[in-house]
Amino acid sequence: MNRYLRRVVAAAVALAATPLVLPAPAVAAPLGQVTLAKSAGSVDDNPIFASATASAPCPTGFGADAMVRIGPVGGPYANVAKPLTAGGYDKKAVSVKPNRSFTMALGNVRPTDGEWQVVVECYSITDGMHPERFVTPITVSGGRWRSGRPAGASPTQTGAASGADAAPPLPAASTPPDVSGANPADIDPRLAANNRSGNASFGNAWWIAGLAGVLCVFGLVFLLTRRTPGKSR
Repeated sequence: MNRYLRRVVAAAVALAATPLVLPAPAVAAPLGQVTLAKSAGSVDDNPIFASATASAPCPTGFGADAMVRIGPVGGPYANVAKPLTAGGYDKKAVSVKPNRSFTMALGNVRPTDGEWQVVVECYSITDGMHPERFVTPITVSGGRWRSGRPAGASPTQTGAASGADAAPPLPAASTPPDVSGANPADIDPRLAANNRSGNASFGNAWWIAGLAGVLCVFGLVFLLTRRTPGKSR
């Protein structure tokens, strides 16, 4: 292998390794917490609590609509109150009075023991749902819920418990099943217009760029090393 070709191959190897050493995109923290009117209750209490209030206004531009929902960690989430569509939720903190019990929110299915989340979601007419939420964890055990995470749960960025003083820790239990909430598009025509899909994520752009660079370099190697008709090598 001649000296020039060795340099080209070395450059290709360097480009191939670049995506592997770039730092991974940081995981964003929740927008804040959701303060609940009480810290514990029955999953059959209707409403589940008197009120839920976000710790701050929605991000600028994402105040067209808002929802207060409940579900297992990471979702899917189900509505505990009617969607808020008056607008201006990026000017003042979202506050809502639920109109159903925990069980009713899940389609009249009792939640299983374990960790759940109460969330506030913020929406833009043009950009859909903001990628992050206001989050407060709750724990279900034996048909009752309380603010906070199960005893012994590993630390996360879901935020501290809200409301009044939390009840004594409950033992950790099985992971809750997935539940589906109401489809926002069925409630507000503006939601159907953009599907509330939110902004796209570009966390893998470095990998795509690195792959494209490697392909370009190997194409260059091929052009430089192929035989030219009528000329010996």
